[in-house]
This record gives sequence, structure tokens and C-alpha cells, in this order.
Amino acid sequence: MKIFCQTGESVEIAENTLVGVNLDGLGLHRALLEGQDMQGASLVGTDLRGASVSGANLSRANLQGASLVTAFFFKVSLNHANLRNCRAMGCQFDEANLERADLDGADINRANFTNARIHGARLNCKRIESASFKGAIFDRSTVWPPGFDPVKAGACLHQ
Repeated sequence: MKIFCQTGESVEIAENTLVGVNLDGLGLHRALLEGQDMQGASLVGTDLRGASVSGANLSRANLQGASLVTAFFFKVSLNHANLRNCRAMGCQFDEANLERADLDGADINRANFTNARIHGARLNCKRIESASFKGAIFDRSTVWPPGFDPVKAGACLHQ
């Protein structure tokens, strides 16, 4: 199977599916992964800068330490995903499902979480004060950094 990138490059993998696939450390700069089923995939340290991942299913995926800088994750399912220590500066998570996702230590400078579902997510992130949470829905189990006011940042508490 080939993964195509907007850079003109492509990456050949020896699998017929992306479900549970190991893509650790690969260079997938500006990869075209819209609508792909990547449940349980491992993308530890993978370069996904500027990737187009909209509508994909990355539930329970491991993106620890991945580079998601300016990537497009519109309407992506990232529930129960590991995004610890990832670099998600300027990443677009609009309408994404991040329920129970772990973003502890992630750099989310200027990331956008507009209308995202973040129930039970761990958002103890770097530079969270510059991220947009307009219309994002969280619950009491969502973990925020000490002193951060999610309502002031535009998020809505769902009881």
C-alpha cells in the first residue's frame, strides 16, 4: 500500500490496511490520509506536519511525540488516543472527537479545538493559553493545567 503526500513523495508500506499498522518515525509530511481507518495505529515520533487527516478514525492510536504542526484533523476520531508530548502547533482539531485522549505534555500553541468533544481528555498541555476552544465540549473528568479556565477560553461544560 502507498501513502501519498502533497509534496509529491509517497511512502510504501507492506500492509493492506492502516488499522493497527506501525508507522513509527516515518516521514509523512503533508500526507493525504483523509477518511482512513487507522484505529490502533502506532505513529510514535512520526512526521505528520501539514498532513490532511480529516474524517479519519485514529481511535486508540499512539501518536506520542509525533509532529502534527499545521496538520488538518477536522472531524477526526481520536478517542482514547495517546498524543502525549506531540507537537501540535497550529493543528486544526475542529469538530474532532478527543474523548479520553491523552495530550499531556503536548505543545498546542495556536491549535484549534473549535466544537471538539474533549470529555475526559487529559489536556495538561504546553502553551494551552494560545489555543482556541470555542464551542469545545468538556466534562468534569477533563483534566486541565492548574489555573487554566476552559470556559474563559470558549469551552462549554457538559454536565
